[in-house]
Amino acid sequence: MSASDRSHVGDLLTRAAPDTVALIDRSRPGHPATTYGQLRSEVAAVAVALRASGIEPGARIGILADNSGDYYRAFFGILEAGGVVVPLNTKLPVDTQRYIVDDAAIGLVISDEANVARVPQGVPLVTFESDEWAAMLASPAATERAATGGDDIALHIYTSGSTGRPKGVLLSHHAVWWTCTQYGVALEGEIMLVSAPLYHKNALMGSKLAFVGGGTVVLLARFDAAQYVDAIAEHGVTMCSGVPTMYALVTAELNRRAGRADLASVKRVMIGSAPITAALEDDVARLFPGAAISNSYGTTEAVLEFAPHPDGRPRPPTSVGVRHPNVEVRLVGEDGADGDHGELWVRSPGVMTGYHNLADVTAERLVDGWYRTGDVMRRDADGWYFFVGRTDDMFVCAGENIYPDAVEQILERHPAVHQAVVVPVPDELKGQLPAAFVRPEPGVDVTVAELKAWTLERGPAYAHPRRVWFVDEIPLASTNKIDRRALVAEAGRRVADDPVSGGRDD
Repeated sequence: MSASDRSHVGDLLTRAAPDTVALIDRSRPGHPATTYGQLRSEVAAVAVALRASGIEPGARIGILADNSGDYYRAFFGILEAGGVVVPLNTKLPVDTQRYIVDDAAIGLVISDEANVARVPQGVPLVTFESDEWAAMLASPAATERAATGGDDIALHIYTSGSTGRPKGVLLSHHAVWWTCTQYGVALEGEIMLVSAPLYHKNALMGSKLAFVGGGTVVLLARFDAAQYVDAIAEHGVTMCSGVPTMYALVTAELNRRAGRADLASVKRVMIGSAPITAALEDDVARLFPGAAISNSYGTTEAVLEFAPHPDGRPRPPTSVGVRHPNVEVRLVGEDGADGDHGELWVRSPGVMTGYHNLADVTAERLVDGWYRTGDVMRRDADGWYFFVGRTDDMFVCAGENIYPDAVEQILERHPAVHQAVVVPVPDELKGQLPAAFVRPEPGVDVTVAELKAWTLERGPAYAHPRRVWFVDEIPLASTNKIDRRALVAEAGRRVADDPVSGGRDD
């Protein structure tokens, strides 16, 4: 059977009884609930309206909006109409939005009033608050979806653009459906808390996993640590999904409440989209003592690479899992040979079709069906994989490769360190030196000298941070990941302003 004969992303909504609650929308007053029957009917109505407006199969439609139930109605409605969803990051500046709109040839943007100003001028627009959207939801439901095959593109997702312009990742219906069904095979009836922005892979994937298992999504308008904790208690949430920085803020909120919160319902915690340290994993385990914690790894281009151990063995701290049985993986060293340490290459039905309008980049990153992730991993003797760092985050100090994540892991094992980020700073002698921004634990004293000694004792001397700056907060990018570019720039400014202090010792 070819991929064109296989399932459509919309089929993720058909795996539960019509009267099962699909969504609890905490972005709306009163937290309205929507059943699968209602959601499927509304999605079909949106599809009818889009087709009636002239939307052709393959047309790109952007969604530029904050979290709400209407985001799901638009998302699945576009797919039912045969269109391609382009999730737009609400925190990007208008000039970047314009670049994406032009690059993807977006013919319509569905937005909300809060983000209308971010929609480039001249682009056809429908807002969730408009009479036009209300009329779309009131359209007669379709009995058949538009003719769409598994090989057709479903999602056109732009990367964050950490190097140069954002790249449009093309994912087919079958790639998305296959990934969700493979990933969600063990999930059934979960109550999933989603709080990251829905334009982000973490939140969108978490939602689809809940739907594929016939579960319920509890949706927050945006991440807020206090509301996150309240939602778990009020709705009996069984599964949480988020990025590491979110759980660090939840830990701080629980400390503020002196632990007074009922989180006993949580049985699964998925942490992904950025590396997790052993210290944060310990914090999450204390928050959710009855939960299985998954340090999830996934790329926009492939999503599914790893799985729990087939024999049920406990996952070692910070491991991303073992190879998924239906996914091929390689670790390719600098010499091009496979080994137990190197760049992760992935091949599976879930890998992207390619990058939009970037044939050269596609040819570089897709080799005989293998996706070159740019992430460096190591594999231990038992088959567990561990994230080492990004090839593009890695920097060189006097000829030695330094992966920031490895140094951050050491720093965050110190009992006085709540969070640490390591970045390079320029040095005339050695090219680059590691420096660290450290957020200490509240009320705990620690010195620069102590942290330098701590890292020297536990790692190679060349990797210890020559400068340490204590900060109250670590800046986040629009995806709720650490904003490394901002910290690299800030470190450069600090060194330029004060070239001799800060603990430089060589």
